[in-house]
Amino acid sequence: MSRLTLSSIVALSAMIVTPLRVQAQVGFPAAPVAKKIVQDVQIVLKGAIKLDENRIRSQMSTRVGQPFTNESVERDIRTLYGTGAVENLDIRAVDVAGGVKVIVEIIGRGGIAEIKFYGNTAIDSAKLRKDISVKVGDPVDDIKLAAANQKIVEMYEKKGFSDMTANYDITPSEREGFSTVTFKIDEGARGIIHDIRFEGNTAIKSRILRGLIKSQEHHFWNLWGKKGKINNQDLQEDIKKIEQAFQDKGYVYAKVTEVRREPVSAKQMDIVYVVNEGAKYDVSAVKISGNSIFTFEELNRGVKTEAGFPYVGSYIKADEKMIQDYYGSRGYADARVETSITESGPGQVAVAFSITEGTKSYISKVNISGNSVTKDEVIRRELPFAPGEILDTTKIETGKNRLQNLNYFSSVDVRNTPTTAPGYKDVDVNVAEQATGTVNFGAGFSSIDSITGFIQVTQTNFDINDWKDFRGGGQRFNTNIRAGALRRDVTVSWTEPWFLGRELALTVEAFFHNLYYLSNFFNQTNLGASTGLRKRLGEHAYIDTTYTLQQIKVQGIASGASPTIAQEAGSYIQSKVEANLVHDTRDSVFITRSGHKFEAGAMMSGLGGNVPVYGANIGGQQYFNLPGDTILSFEGMFRVVNSWQGSKRVPIFERQFLGGANNIRGFAYRHAGPKDFTGEPIGGLTSIYATSEFSVPVHITANADKSPRVVFFGDIGTISGASGANYGNSKIYSDAGIGLRLFLPVGPIRVDYAVPIDKDQTSGSGRFQFNMGYKF
Repeated sequence: MSRLTLSSIVALSAMIVTPLRVQAQVGFPAAPVAKKIVQDVQIVLKGAIKLDENRIRSQMSTRVGQPFTNESVERDIRTLYGTGAVENLDIRAVDVAGGVKVIVEIIGRGGIAEIKFYGNTAIDSAKLRKDISVKVGDPVDDIKLAAANQKIVEMYEKKGFSDMTANYDITPSEREGFSTVTFKIDEGARGIIHDIRFEGNTAIKSRILRGLIKSQEHHFWNLWGKKGKINNQDLQEDIKKIEQAFQDKGYVYAKVTEVRREPVSAKQMDIVYVVNEGAKYDVSAVKISGNSIFTFEELNRGVKTEAGFPYVGSYIKADEKMIQDYYGSRGYADARVETSITESGPGQVAVAFSITEGTKSYISKVNISGNSVTKDEVIRRELPFAPGEILDTTKIETGKNRLQNLNYFSSVDVRNTPTTAPGYKDVDVNVAEQATGTVNFGAGFSSIDSITGFIQVTQTNFDINDWKDFRGGGQRFNTNIRAGALRRDVTVSWTEPWFLGRELALTVEAFFHNLYYLSNFFNQTNLGASTGLRKRLGEHAYIDTTYTLQQIKVQGIASGASPTIAQEAGSYIQSKVEANLVHDTRDSVFITRSGHKFEAGAMMSGLGGNVPVYGANIGGQQYFNLPGDTILSFEGMFRVVNSWQGSKRVPIFERQFLGGANNIRGFAYRHAGPKDFTGEPIGGLTSIYATSEFSVPVHITANADKSPRVVFFGDIGTISGASGANYGNSKIYSDAGIGLRLFLPVGPIRVDYAVPIDKDQTSGSGRFQFNMGYKF
């Protein structure tokens, strides 16, 4: 066959076969290549620098159980290099049964060889280097460097540099394997606020708006901190608060259209907030759409926004959160709520909540990272959720708050991430640890025990089983030494909040108290130890029991003391058991605006020792937050004590006393009650007192919790059951007065002046009571 004939046959065959192949490819596409599943992620640390493997894993998107992709590897490379802690990095995959094993080889960048500052003139480098938490020799840690950067910003803002910015660079050091960190600072301008004004506001008075915002005028007493200085972040928050105030009054479209800075001098300027109120609206209708799992009636039950009532902006946000939490608490973690507000007529708007429900999810794993000191179990026991449970977003938020409240961590991040298993998500908990040990020293003064100095050593994340550095176990250790003109104290205490693996707090304490302030005729010394258990009962209640074994000496009886006082001299051994039930709903223990604290307790002494007494108490406090951030409070307590051996008297250290800074303030300490013929308090068996207080803020600071408060108060009480009393047995004592509450950097200060109303012949006229916080 000739070459021409052969070529023709081949060409004809190609023309016939090729279309068939193309047709086959179009009609029957090849199956996609299945992605390999990650079976294991192995971290290999090379070199002398050791990094935290848990931190590395938490920063990677390549995880066990998920498909292995080039995109995720590239993303991980960028992320890990971006931390600044990595000098060299290699990620590769090795085929194994069922998928791949990912091997991550890392050479750490090492420690910080040098810390530099560039652009700083107002604060010298030595001051900046001293106050930031990052030090030379520390490992390169992006989270800690970010925290140091923020600290620098705060230091400048306190000096009035509101426009300053700061960032940092990490570069290789001349010292091999180490890095140089350079903080670059742009100080910007400095501004002192001379006056704050508002324009365009008619619905809300300027005086009220000024009390809502964070910015404030500079006053001569603003010697430190950021008060009275322009802060851009505060200005942004002020805008939101002003707009929210108008929206809460029905002005749906109220806006702060401008914030003007009007120079007054080289350093001072006025701040002017320009407000466009717009029109006021009522709600014509409330609609919910997109809901198929829950009915309108179920969701609308918790919605605050109602048709026929004025529009309230804060209600909208609360309603969105309520709907989201309703879904989230039932496993629909991806549920989203979008709100639209449309005009439906003159002065009318319709509110529509549109819901994207998502699918129900369960927890697959709970991953914890970032904790190099704190044990995993300390973190896990604070989390109210576990693998296998419904993914409840409200419980996740509760767990995050609990971890933050431990004060072990500078930041806590809790989020859920998808897994390859349908309907399951992992919960990733990432923490950044901070110092938990403190040494405090200083002095204080009160009208009860005069001037007192103290030294206190505390470790709130103590571990009694770790003899290397005693940290990470979630326990609390405290040593307190206090000495002054009228007292000397030493206490050492240790608390395990999860005794026997249960939410049961065990406290052990040893103490020595030498008390001179109790009386002018004797002094008292207590030496002993106690152990107690506290169990939480629900969200607001707890019960605690304490056993105390102590030696009590009443000695140094002064000449001229009455026989009633003189017979108290001696040494006592007391074995005492106490139990208390407390229900506490107060919103804060510092400035309480609402809620109550109720307590009831019982005491039994004499099962061992020579102090056979029993007692009981019941009482509480109630707080009401009234308009203008005023606070009305009531407090009362009833106590009784007696001997269960009729022939024995109740010793003076177990009797009831009133008077002083903590109850009946118009009288000296312990002097509102029975006294002997010398006028010395001798105490009684039954006491009852009540007090009421009305607190008014003085708005000279933007922070309501730091503003001074003026209080008006009245106290009343009585003690009965005294033996050998010449004055005051069963007599009513009362007073009325005025006080001042100051919240200074050295701690809270309380000053009261009270005038007795009902008194005995030994009582004086008016009396100042003074208390100062001990912590500097």
